Amino acid sequence: MRKASLLDLHEKDGVLSGDRYLFTGSSYEFERAVRYPDESASPQDTSEAGEVSVSLPLELLNFRTLKLPFSDREKLAKVVPFELQGLMLEGAGDIVFDTVVLGSSGDEWEVLVAYIEKSVLGEILAKLSESRIDPPAVTSLELRTVLASGKDDLASRLLGPVMMTPEERMEAVRSELQNPTINLRTGALAYTKDTEKSRRMLRTTVILSVLLALLIHSYLGFGMLTTKTRAAAMKKELRGIYTGLFPKEKTVSDELYQMKSHLKEIRDKGDALIGVAPLRLLLELSHAAPPGVSFSEMGIERDLFTLKGEASSMAEVEKTKTSLSEVLKDVTVSDIRPSAGGKTLFTVVAKGWK
Repeated sequence: MRKASLLDLHEKDGVLSGDRYLFTGSSYEFERAVRYPDESASPQDTSEAGEVSVSLPLELLNFRTLKLPFSDREKLAKVVPFELQGLMLEGAGDIVFDTVVLGSSGDEWEVLVAYIEKSVLGEILAKLSESRIDPPAVTSLELRTVLASGKDDLASRLLGPVMMTPEERMEAVRSELQNPTINLRTGALAYTKDTEKSRRMLRTTVILSVLLALLIHSYLGFGMLTTKTRAAAMKKELRGIYTGLFPKEKTVSDELYQMKSHLKEIRDKGDALIGVAPLRLLLELSHAAPPGVSFSEMGIERDLFTLKGEASSMAEVEKTKTSLSEVLKDVTVSDIRPSAGGKTLFTVVAKGWK
């Protein structure tokens, strides 16, 4: 469970002491109060208290009121040191400060500057560090109470003692933990624990990211090497299969492409022969050809028959054409010429079956 506390300091005879109010939970439920300094407290007691903010009494702080044409905190942080140069004995570089915007009038903003000498706050923080206390915020409960009464007679009220009932102080403590009125941990005395923690976390994140990137790179590199090895083995196996199917082919540059080319050639030849009946054609020729006609060559495609034959006379050629026309379509006779033996050579072309 979240823990937080506020150390309410008071100065007496140059010695700082006070009460540390401990709260738990996000709603800041009061747990207990312990004295500071507590010689009997162990380091574990302080660490279990979570973050410890610190409240300073008004007598340790100095105040100046300025009128400026803006109220932006970043601009105020840059301009206030120059505005204070002529209003205080200390140099602007010797103090730490914070601002509270009191209100506006026309185009001007009334700003209260609360500051403390850097050396004084440095000594207080050094003393607190001996008790393992490093406050993220240094504020003032009494300043919150004074400002809650309005701006009237503000200067005199900042110089006088501030009276609060225990209930009012407890409510002020809870409010300061939720939203500090001021925070004097600025400049050279700024709270750096969270920044250092963020830097460590960022450094760890960067290291883990680099390690993860190296791991991914190694995994991808190993995967690529394995893939290349498998691809080489498959290519070698494919070449062995290809040379087994086509042993006469000497030049092999792309087994897959050349295999596809051969398959296309086979498919085209197969398509050309689909529906062809060679035995039927031979049977019809045996019936159609007269005794003096013989065929020496026959070409068969799906829709085209080419027959080369020899006849003893032209009459037998005509008779053969007539007989074939009864079963074949578009029968033509061409390339008629005499042979050396006194016979007639001819070619018959037909376009499929009727």
